[in-house]
Amino acid sequence: MVFRNLIPSPVLEAQAAEEFSQITYGAEHAKSLYGDTDAHVVRIRSIVDKMIPYSLKWNERAKTWKWDVAVVRSTDIRMYCLPGGKIVVYSGLLDRVHLNDNELGMLIGHEIAHALREHARERLGQLQASQLDSSGTIPQLFGLADLGAAPLGIGSRLLEMKYENTDETEADVIGSDIASRAGFDPRAAVTLWDKLADATRGDRDRGFIYVHPYTPARRADIIKRLPDMLPLYAKAIGKSVDALPDYAGMGRPRRKTARD
Repeated sequence: MVFRNLIPSPVLEAQAAEEFSQITYGAEHAKSLYGDTDAHVVRIRSIVDKMIPYSLKWNERAKTWKWDVAVVRSTDIRMYCLPGGKIVVYSGLLDRVHLNDNELGMLIGHEIAHALREHARERLGQLQASQLDSSGTIPQLFGLADLGAAPLGIGSRLLEMKYENTDETEADVIGSDIASRAGFDPRAAVTLWDKLADATRGDRDRGFIYVHPYTPARRADIIKRLPDMLPLYAKAIGKSVDALPDYAGMGRPRRKTARD
């Protein structure tokens, strides 16, 4: 929490917005940016639009974010949410992993949660602190004195940044809360991360599971929290927890008891 104060939120969000503009401009120039009416974009935006109302309570600044989505044609299996609510999806995630809407909803919720809780700001602050010069002052590594003078390259850093276990747990919990309230089945988080692990674990340096470590302990933790999330999902779709159908071989949902 200490390091994030080295990079003011407005500065990071402004640089992220500029980078998002550069990403979309470059992709459009390369004819790899999907248009607003493309099915990939429509699908992602429809999910994001459902989640925004349930995201705002987790970060006061999110109420003023100008949320946006870009889908880039690529074989890469990647996505991230930049600080400030700019979401970038590489189409390999959609075309190669074949996520259903519940799984995609849980993933988008997870990535939004990383942005809401400013995990990138903390990690980038740590990097900045590690590069203090001999005088004890912070170098203008990211152009903080002159916005845009030294681009941060937030997107590329997010592709390489390995989140800590505490970050992943927080993003799992908050992302599932957001997605469940928006009407996406939280049980899909288990099949989502199983699929992503199978699809990207071979890329040990930059793959999705390198950036978002998925261990047996994390999987068990996601399952353990389902009794807290299922009532949120059931309420969102107008059913009781007992009335929810089985999901992907996981069996019927179990009610949370006093012993849990």
